[in-house]
Amino acid sequence: MQDIDRFVTELSGAVWEQTVGVPLLAVEGGAAVMGHTFEGHVHILGPWTGTVVLQCSSDAARRAAVAFFADAAPDDEKQNMQDAVCELTNMIGGNLKSLLAEQGGCTLSIPTVIEGTNFSVRIPHTRVVARQAFTAADAPVVVTVLKSTLA
Repeated sequence: MQDIDRFVTELSGAVWEQTVGVPLLAVEGGAAVMGHTFEGHVHILGPWTGTVVLQCSSDAARRAAVAFFADAAPDDEKQNMQDAVCELTNMIGGNLKSLLAEQGGCTLSIPTVIEGTNFSVRIPHTRVVARQAFTAADAPVVVTVLKSTLA
């Protein structure tokens, strides 16, 4: 699909701005989020199989958690940050699933979140088909789409 980069940029930006209330601005040549990171994964299964990954800095995850859980107790902050990243990943993945699987018949997995510093994640038998770096009020965010290389 030729327009996948544009779809990733537009859909991610729309989801982020509508739910978090902060514009997600595309950054050319951006790399992975560094430091303490919250990384959401959701898998698309069916005629189009792959994974959508949302990497957020702690600042971006915190802003998302405040937008989602404004009335939450402060001691729930870490769980709220994880939950917000999971929900944003699910929303971005669900929107992309509809466009990537034009013939339909695809399902979305339950989102997962990985959180920490200097961790490594590998999703075997995939290749990157789109990656876009963003800033959300100066906090780094990266959306990556991986496609399965298996038949």
